[in-house]
Amino acid sequence: MPLYEYTCRECGRRFEVLQRLGADGTGVTCPACGARHVSKQFSTFASSVSAGGEKGGAMPCGAPSAASCGSGGFT
Repeated sequence: MPLYEYTCRECGRRFEVLQRLGADGTGVTCPACGARHVSKQFSTFASSVSAGGEKGGAMPCGAPSAASCGSGGFT
């Protein structure tokens, strides 16, 4: 199950919730103030899988380091 990030519209706190894939956030409450007015946030993710399942630190793009993979659309 993935972690989804939310922001409370009442107090502004950002928090994570472990939910089923594709969950819509129904019933999520802020852990700080208990408000139910939350917004799902877009976030990046990390992966520990290497290209082709090879060992040795190869990046998912097949390059030997992250600098060679490019930004992937993120800045």
